[in-house]
Amino acid sequence: MTELDIPWIRPELAQPSPYRWQEGIPAGDVARFDLNTLPLNPSWWPGIARTIAAQSVSSYPEADYAPLKRAIAGYLGIDPTCVVPTAGGDEAILLTAWLALGRGDRAVVGRPTYQLHANSVRMTGAELDLVDPLPGPTLRLDLATIAEKAKGARLVWLCSPNNPTGEDIPADVIREISANCSGLVCVDQAYLEFGGATDHLPLLAELPNLVFIRTFSKGWGMGALRAGYAIANPLVAGAMDALRPPGSLSTGSALGAELACAHADTMRSDAANYRAERERFSAGLRELGLDLIGEAGNFACARIPWSGDELFAKLAPQGLIVRTFGHEPLLANAFRACVSLPADNDRLLAALADLLAKPAPAPADPLVGTSTFGRGALIERRTKETDIRLRTTLDGSGSVSVATGVGFLDHMLTALGHHALLDLDLTCTGDTDIDPHHTVEDCGIVLGQAIDAALGNRAGIQRFGDASAPLDEALGRAVVDFSGRGSSTVRIAFSGTTIGELPTTLIPHLIDCIAVNARATIHVEASGEDDHHVAEAAFKALARALRQAWAIDPRRGAQIASTKGSL
Repeated sequence: MTELDIPWIRPELAQPSPYRWQEGIPAGDVARFDLNTLPLNPSWWPGIARTIAAQSVSSYPEADYAPLKRAIAGYLGIDPTCVVPTAGGDEAILLTAWLALGRGDRAVVGRPTYQLHANSVRMTGAELDLVDPLPGPTLRLDLATIAEKAKGARLVWLCSPNNPTGEDIPADVIREISANCSGLVCVDQAYLEFGGATDHLPLLAELPNLVFIRTFSKGWGMGALRAGYAIANPLVAGAMDALRPPGSLSTGSALGAELACAHADTMRSDAANYRAERERFSAGLRELGLDLIGEAGNFACARIPWSGDELFAKLAPQGLIVRTFGHEPLLANAFRACVSLPADNDRLLAALADLLAKPAPAPADPLVGTSTFGRGALIERRTKETDIRLRTTLDGSGSVSVATGVGFLDHMLTALGHHALLDLDLTCTGDTDIDPHHTVEDCGIVLGQAIDAALGNRAGIQRFGDASAPLDEALGRAVVDFSGRGSSTVRIAFSGTTIGELPTTLIPHLIDCIAVNARATIHVEASGEDDHHVAEAAFKALARALRQAWAIDPRRGAQIASTKGSL
């Protein structure tokens, strides 16, 4: 029996074309450019997460989502009766199709665009009227034909900015399409918060058959919550609200989205930084000679001299996952990449440059966008003795994941990251069957290299840090100077030869490796009765001193803290 022979389902759904993100992703740590989501949690997320964690999970959410409706309406400046909370923007897409379409109806979709628009039409059994783009490499939507075909249609799908071409649909075109359409006209504006596209919400006052779709997954950076919403006139919104399955948006998702609305200013600031980073990334693609089909929101789409599948096969072994379009022949020789951390964007540009046999574009300025990205770096080091991958952000929240195979080393690096508010993701596979020496040494080298890379030319930093930290009977003190000259002086009084499986002699060596490779002068001293306490006090003091020293001095601006003018 083939799929077409299945007698129990509708024939038009017997050979589905499901929406999927990139497939065939290799195991291990990879940089995801295919999801069109943000690489970092919003700065306000930890507080909201704690509030969500305190909620009961034994009951259904309230079916009317009244607090979330009020929060969204307040953010948008509209009446709450126009708002329909949904499980991501995708549920809003499905509800719109279900409201508008039945068998015998017709829906218009321009190509290329978000795949679920067409799939939602197929689900209803309605006729799908696909409109090819205008001739030419930029794949501009044929808006004139869409407007003409809107006559007699029960649903017209528009996406502004369009994914993946970035096209912004003018208000006059939306007016014409809405006037021609006897049903609903839905404008998907998932990427609107990033700026660069027109907010068409004011059209709702004059065009009652408009529906707008928004999401908390993109500009708000909360894709895992699956929270979105539709905006329509109260009659249409009420019908959609009644059609939505009860409790489709979880209690945690609804509360997270509601509380996020109080942080709209921070979201807008972050979105502006992501947009600026997208523009830098797009400029790098142009510098490599690639033709951009579109750029909008947090993504860029470009043509390549290979098929999308070939490019994926070249990049995936390097841990770089881009979006290709096997379902869309118009984009067979194209890829889309969402903006990630500047260091990862630089990795992707460098990998493309290598494939194209061209010089890599200049890396990002580490001081640009620090309020959103932090100053970060990605360092990989592979030798016959160790294989290390380290990603770090200086201006982080102390989120640390360390796995070196040496337990006490993990413990100290975790304390360092936590108290320095350093985001640290480090994995190391080393020859610990011999002893921990190479693992400790190389982890110190890559951590120092990452700090050095993240600091860039060191403009604007405090430069000096001095901190003490007690732990019961033990006391540690550390002084740091990001002088540009790497050296260490370590006076730690240990009474034994090991702590766990870590020789105590390797602790000063670890600090020295960090200092030399970070090009910093570091002094550390600690004493006490318990060696574990002594080491931990030393690393906590070092963490606090590093945090002081690499902090941005608002009074210094872009100047370097040296009478020489450089470090």
